[in-house]
Amino acid sequence: MSDDNAVSRRQILRNASAGSAALLIATLAAQPAAAAMAQKAAGYQPTPKDGKRCDTCTFFKAPSSCAIVEGTIAPTGWCRFYNKKQ
Repeated sequence: MSDDNAVSRRQILRNASAGSAALLIATLAAQPAAAAMAQKAAGYQPTPKDGKRCDTCTFFKAPSSCAIVEGTIAPTGWCRFYNKKQ
């Protein structure tokens, strides 16, 4: 093998690493830009519905917030985006 091939492989790996890092940074930077929706738009209520409660939902963030609904969220609340934790 010649040194030209080794340099080319190194350049490819270096570029791939830089591209992966750039993609990761762009993904992380885009996440905070997603705005949560208003409680009214989500149909949020501070009481459970049919046994479904925010504290058993995948979007709930203890102690009192949600990944997709803005404002203070009661653990006993419910909204139309309820998704049971697995």
